[in-house]
Amino acid sequence: MRKYSKIYKIKPREKRGRFWVLSFFAGIFAIQMGCSLCCSSEPIQFETVVSDLISQLSYLVLPLVPLHLAIYLLHFRKANYDLKTFNKFFARINMKTKAGVSVLVMSIFLLIVLDDESKLENGKLLDLVIQSIAAAVAVMLFDCLKIQRNTVEDEGVVARAKHHVAPGLAMAYFRYIENVVKGVYEEDGSEINKPHEEALHEYIKENEIGSVRDWVSSKILILFPESDQIRGTVQEIAKREKEDGENHCLTLDPITHKYFSSAQPRTSVLNVIKIKDNEIKIPYSCSEGCFRNPFVKSKSIDCDQIQMRNRESLLGVTPSGLCEKIHERKEWQNNYVIFAENRPLNTLYQMVDSPESQISFTRKDFEVQFKLYYAELKRLIEEDDVCKNKVELFLYHDYEHKKSGNFSKNLKNKILEMKMRDQKDN
Repeated sequence: MRKYSKIYKIKPREKRGRFWVLSFFAGIFAIQMGCSLCCSSEPIQFETVVSDLISQLSYLVLPLVPLHLAIYLLHFRKANYDLKTFNKFFARINMKTKAGVSVLVMSIFLLIVLDDESKLENGKLLDLVIQSIAAAVAVMLFDCLKIQRNTVEDEGVVARAKHHVAPGLAMAYFRYIENVVKGVYEEDGSEINKPHEEALHEYIKENEIGSVRDWVSSKILILFPESDQIRGTVQEIAKREKEDGENHCLTLDPITHKYFSSAQPRTSVLNVIKIKDNEIKIPYSCSEGCFRNPFVKSKSIDCDQIQMRNRESLLGVTPSGLCEKIHERKEWQNNYVIFAENRPLNTLYQMVDSPESQISFTRKDFEVQFKLYYAELKRLIEEDDVCKNKVELFLYHDYEHKKSGNFSKNLKNKILEMKMRDQKDN
């Protein structure tokens, strides 16, 4: 089974590599200059060092002219020789940067083709043409092989783009969650759909799960499984009940909300997962007659009474019939978690699984859109005063083997976190 990179590890490097690349080239240049000066038979003088430095820098910048010309010609061909389209290729480059590079290239060009008397040299001009042709071939080869493309920077561009699917999916799903949490009302104030809090109270009462042994989540969980196969659908969760290590189950009765959308009756379903805490043994001091023998107070012959008292002393029972030993009792709690099926996430998975002939949506595209969708939905929920206290996103890793009980383990950790937060708030 192929393992993909963790989705939330994807972060643009934000030009942090420039310093190291420039430092590397500066170090190489310094080593070359040092070796050149040390190996020279002439004595080292300041004028000599400056002259060699200018000569070496001139030698380094000479390829800039043919390279600059080759890049411009390549993009001009890509634009089908249309100047308006050609200008769009360089529209995002700063004007001062373009002007500075153009002036530098022109200065180097004059330095190359002019002789000491400021006259044009045909030999140097011919060399420049040959270098430009070689640079054009090299640039075209780089472009065909896509060597100049950087996946990390491409992902950063996609993340900053205004047109992608994630924000639209997040907004549509948020509107659905908002209707569930706040309820739906007619213009005259009549109720179409109850708010989630009222519907939850009715559900608890109808199913009689309000005892001390039961804990019901007041928040709606939205599952975000970070995985290469698991999607977190209702069908998958129900199927995983039978796998080794899993101890959760879907309840038969979901919480339903009815409302109207585009004048059509709709029914939203919030499913409920039941999962029992791990049993814990708690020691306690017993003060009851748990080991009390019904024959202790009965009248019998003396030998029988002596035998009974010996048995009481072995069991730790006092003459009054009460136990004073330390016992253990098992405690657990049934937890009920309400969750909304994350259908936009399933849509992204379906786009990945679609044939390339229908849609070009790779795994990398999915990872970027997953991140954007999660971030946008989280932002919308946190900015809503009501939803931020009623809805919680559950991001978890689900890369492990199916028989490890991974889902139940993650869910128990999340429940423990929610319980501790509730105790802290109270």
